[in-house]
Amino acid sequence: MRLAVHQYCLIAFCCACSVAAAGELSWSGFRGLGDSHSTAANLPLTWSDTQNVAWKKDLPGFGQSSPVVWKDLIFVTSVSGDNKEKLQVTCLKVDSGEVAWTKDFPTSKPEKVTDYISRGAPTPVVDADRVYAFFESGDIVALNHMGETVWTRSLTTDYGPFKGNHGLGSSLAQTDNAVIVLADHSGPSYLLSLDKATGKTVWKKDRESRVSWSSPIVTAGPEGQEILISSNGVVQCMAAKTGDLLWEVTDLKGNTVASPSVTEQGVVVGSSQPGDNLLIRRGGKGNVSATHIAWRAEGVSSSFGSPVVSGGRAFFVSKASVLFAVDMEKGTKLWSQRLPDSTWASPIAIGDRIYFFCNNGTTIVIKSANEFEQLAENKLTVEDKVYGVAVTHGGFVIRNGSRLTFIQEKATAK
Repeated sequence: MRLAVHQYCLIAFCCACSVAAAGELSWSGFRGLGDSHSTAANLPLTWSDTQNVAWKKDLPGFGQSSPVVWKDLIFVTSVSGDNKEKLQVTCLKVDSGEVAWTKDFPTSKPEKVTDYISRGAPTPVVDADRVYAFFESGDIVALNHMGETVWTRSLTTDYGPFKGNHGLGSSLAQTDNAVIVLADHSGPSYLLSLDKATGKTVWKKDRESRVSWSSPIVTAGPEGQEILISSNGVVQCMAAKTGDLLWEVTDLKGNTVASPSVTEQGVVVGSSQPGDNLLIRRGGKGNVSATHIAWRAEGVSSSFGSPVVSGGRAFFVSKASVLFAVDMEKGTKLWSQRLPDSTWASPIAIGDRIYFFCNNGTTIVIKSANEFEQLAENKLTVEDKVYGVAVTHGGFVIRNGSRLTFIQEKATAK
């Protein structure tokens, strides 16, 4: 079993390199390669409004998505207008924050802006050739790195409107050749694979209607790439090539937002329901609910940010801003500590450091340890919530509604 686990990890590393060949200079999708880890060096431990801020840049619109990075370019999505009638993809230069280009698209489904419905929430993915952007209107676009349109599609035109009270927040995932879209909502739900070069459907798998905002991740399995989904009642593993179900765990509650994290031990699942934050051993076929749950962390809950694993410990943040550390071998709670605010952005692990980006602009940095050990508390003035973060070039690109801020060691604000 241990050998098979390490084989998973080796395959995952090789597959990740093929998608993000630019190494530590890329953060190619939601949570990087889907695990919230980075090998970037010389990342700042401390910062403030006047310390280690390389630049700040106002964006042409508002968005709740995370930025993605390919080498020297940052890509970010936004929406504009009272009815989100304009969809936007913006490319900026990492070194200066200068806007290289912005591409506008008309939405296929105008919807009035409110505080209760997502606004530009899905995070795009980027590879060596293109950036792929998805919006809650159902519009998906592919652009090359110069901002030229390669293809566009309206999934609501093709497959019907998204139904639900709070919009759609699921981010894209990618394989070497396909873009993966999860549309779980009150209407007919589905998982979709689109050809990167043409936008044409490779396969589509209809799903039971279930409202969820979690994002799929692509990882490696013994027979090729797999798609892992934690979504409103189930955790499922599908073959990326065909979309066929390989295994699933059912009868869960509260796993509607956090995405899963894959580790050597298995799949860590975050849930707002205490008792449903758990570790699933990979493998098996069909429903493995009775055989493959390694542990359930008692007295632990998770909220918007996805769990992160570092140094043999899993970390979860609850809706009430409580940070929990859980032993990965036994599933026992090691400690808990209240953070200054909620965290919508997923935490990021760098070596033995974990960065927790709170909504109010405060970032708490801790050491992965069996006891709570805070390394820094950094305060940044923000006009809205911190929605997402990318890691690149020895720094953090922080998304705050209509602004990006680049934090870098020994930088002065521009």
